[in-house]
Amino acid sequence: MEVAGSAYGIAVADVQEVVGYRAPTRVFHAPPALAGITSLRGEVLPVIDLSQLLHEGAEARPDAPEPRVVVVRERTGARRRVGLKVDALLGLREVPASGRAEVPASVAARLGELVVGVVSEAPAFALLSVEGILNAPAFRELSGVSIE
Repeated sequence: MEVAGSAYGIAVADVQEVVGYRAPTRVFHAPPALAGITSLRGEVLPVIDLSQLLHEGAEARPDAPEPRVVVVRERTGARRRVGLKVDALLGLREVPASGRAEVPASVAARLGELVVGVVSEAPAFALLSVEGILNAPAFRELSGVSIE
């Protein structure tokens, strides 16, 4: 998936579905990375703007022509789920364990637990952690806990 001109990936096992983007309802006093909430088949779904989360403090970019929401869920624990607003989908790739490298120190310093690996084979991308996203400091500050 593409976010603010960079390529990122998420394990397919963490993805529930992909839906079209429609502007969510903003949440009062929410951090900029929380785009808002929406209803997905009658259930409330928080929507995170990955551009804001991954590129905190960057200048606001115009919306992509056809953004998508990638609905992800934890495989273990509380089984929380959230929608991730992305600019575009780049397709599926099978990456063997040997194709995944450690996170460079410069990326780890900036993104911390959000990125769990990088794939350097072209086209290169950073592998995101759903648990890291759900436990990001920006969201813990909402109520002292992670998004539920």
